[in-house]
This record gives sequence, C-alpha cells and structure tokens, in this order.
Amino acid sequence: MNSIQTPLGHEPISTSHWSRTAPAAPPCPALEGTIAVDCTIIGAGYSGLIMALELAAAGRSVVVLDAEAPGWAASGRNAGHVAPLFWGAKKTPRQIVAAYGDDMGARMNRMVADSGRWLFDLIDRHGIACDARRGYLYLARTEASLAKHRETFEEWSEFGGVFEAIDCTELARHVTSPNYAGGVWLPNGGLVNPLALSRGLAAAAVREGVQVFGNSRAVSAVKDGEVWRIQTTQGAVRSRTLLVAAGGYADALFPVLRKAAYTVHCGVIATDPLPDKGTSTLPGRVPVADLDDKAVFSPAIDAEGCLAISFLIGPGDLEMRKALKICAPRIAKAFPQLSPPEFKRIWAGKFTITPDGAPRLLRLADNAFAATGCNGLGHTLGISAARELAKLALGVGKDAINFRVEDAKPLPASSAANWLLRHVAFPLVNRAG
Repeated sequence: MNSIQTPLGHEPISTSHWSRTAPAAPPCPALEGTIAVDCTIIGAGYSGLIMALELAAAGRSVVVLDAEAPGWAASGRNAGHVAPLFWGAKKTPRQIVAAYGDDMGARMNRMVADSGRWLFDLIDRHGIACDARRGYLYLARTEASLAKHRETFEEWSEFGGVFEAIDCTELARHVTSPNYAGGVWLPNGGLVNPLALSRGLAAAAVREGVQVFGNSRAVSAVKDGEVWRIQTTQGAVRSRTLLVAAGGYADALFPVLRKAAYTVHCGVIATDPLPDKGTSTLPGRVPVADLDDKAVFSPAIDAEGCLAISFLIGPGDLEMRKALKICAPRIAKAFPQLSPPEFKRIWAGKFTITPDGAPRLLRLADNAFAATGCNGLGHTLGISAARELAKLALGVGKDAINFRVEDAKPLPASSAANWLLRHVAFPLVNRAG
C-alpha cells in the first residue's frame, strides 16, 4: 500500500479522484487590467458560481475570481454527497425553530429540505455532466436506532422534506450487509462528481455572461467611496457589491473569517474500479451514510465503479496509513463479505461549520458579505446559503432572507475550539466508530 503525505489545502486538484472523469473547465484566463461590474464574487466553487448564476439571471453584471480554477478547493475535493439536512449534532428541524424562531426557523427548514431537488433541477436545466445520481440512504444499526432517527426525519415532513423509512428486507436492494437493521431513504439526496459540478456550473455561468477568471488571487479589497476595488495579482475589479464564497479558504483576505466559524479538515480515499463495480457491496449504487457512526462513514460507488470513502482528519499530515486506520475497520464491519480493497488515491480539503450547524451570512462591511458554516453535509447548505447571499446582493432586505445575517465577528475561543476539534474530538470519534 502506498503512503502519501500531503500538505492540507495545497495539493493540486489533479490528485483528486474526481478529475478522472470530470469534463474540462471552460477557459478561465487570468484577469488583466481593470474592469467594472455590478458584483464581484471571490471563489469559483459551487457556491460562488450559483451566486453568479442567480445574479446574472436578475440582469446583473458579474465577475468571479479564483486563485486557482473552478472547483480547485473544497468544491472539487469533497465526497460528492447530496444530503438535504443540517450539519452539527444531527440538528433537527424543531431545534432550528427553537433557536431561530417560528418564522425564520420554518423558512430555513423548508429551504434546506428542498435544496437537493433544487440542485438536481439546476443540473438538468443547464445540462451539467457531473454523473448526477438521485437517491441517498442513511443506515441504522439497530431497530431502536432506526425508530429514534425515524422520528427526527419525520419532523422534516412538516417542512416539505421527503423521507421514507425502510426495513432490512428493502435495505437489501441497496446495501449488502448483515449489520444494519434498516434505513431512511432520501429521494432528493444523491451523488455527484463534485469537480465536474463546479466545472459545469462555471461553463453555465460563462454562457450566461458571467466573467470567470482563474489564477486571479484577490490580494486586497478596499472600499473607494461607494465602490469596492478588488486587486488581483495582475488586474483589478471595481464593483458596488462584493461577495465572498471561498469557504475555509477565504481567511487570508478577510482574517475575521478565520475565527467566524470552526474549520474541519476532511479526507477522501478511493479505489480503482472494483472487479464487480461495487454491485456486491452497494447493489443499489446509491451513496450511504451510517447514522450511528460517531464520526463519518459514508461510502459510495462512483460512475466508474470505484469505492470512495470520506473521513475526518486528526492532527498531522494526511497519509494513506492514517486514513486506512480510520476507514478499514468500518469497511470490515459494514461489509464483511468484501475482500479488503486497495485504495489508490487520497486527497483532502477543508470546510467550515458553525456551533449549531446552520449557515451564517456575514456582513463584512457595506455591500460586502460572506457565507460561512455552509459546507460539509452534501453540498446542500452551501447551495442554500449561496442563493440567499445572492438575494442580499440584489438588495433584498434582511427580513426576507432565509438565514440569519449578522456582522462578521470571531466566535468565542475559536482558536482553542479548532485545536480541540482537530487534536481531541476527531481522534476520539474516529476511534469510537
């Protein structure tokens, strides 16, 4: 087994498994000279590009800047899951209503519940080739666990969520394992090639008149009267509105973002195509996630028949040896009939979460906003936050926005919390399984 040591956040995207089947990105030249538009978006991941599409549809002129290329960061490095739920302690819809009030809480729940369907409709509308596959399955190890989680999922029905509890007989159509008692089926969840999604969104944005510039790192953002001037390494953009959609990679330009949410490092390992394309393990070819795992266990079979599994990264560099120590026992327990597969690729990214698992829309300054805490659970929170950030750029009032908008400020003891997550919490939950 090969051992790979990779500095987190700096590996080239070509090392990502998803680059094997992702179509090429559209030409995204570096910005040169100075241009003026209505809105500048920093970050050409799926969130930034969805913002761009929403603004272009409303008639705004838009520039998207990225230090590398569309999908280079977390948008192209994640596991490709689409799961319309909240991140963080398995946050329930009723907890969201209790925390945010009847009106906003209900609107948040409805938007997140619908986010998977919205994404797949967007993919269809723009003809994005990203191996999109509908259907997602959460697994429960015991009948008691299934009953408990079924109650949580049933709360989503009040807000338009579509879920179906299935027993072990029905489960056998999707998963070959004696160690699960049943599951919860999400027809509006699914799987995508995330790098292909970002590249496809970039192509769609370009067709709609958005200017997307790669290799154009934003090195400063200065307010000049009513206009923002965003300086890149070779050019500049002037715009009235600035949106930051770089997730866990935006803190160099806006240091407050470094402490406005918690940073999570996540890795993914993948095999070559399995001899049977994974049909003996996941015959339904839908992604799954273990509801009872204390950390993360969410295997999936991609379009080529490769097995891909994500995991939380503890301290130190990313190595295949460490990844297998986390993932191999979970694979053996879940799929005892599977011969130990050889994982050939490993890569990583980082994303941000908030203490309660709900995205935050942050006001950086006049007409400058960012989204944080919107990655990490199957694209859908990032998609929802992106749509609301676009509304802010269009001048929609805060009362009509479906997520809380607040001034950017550090979370209490954020540095200590990040250290504890990486060095204490993640190793413990990885070990617990």
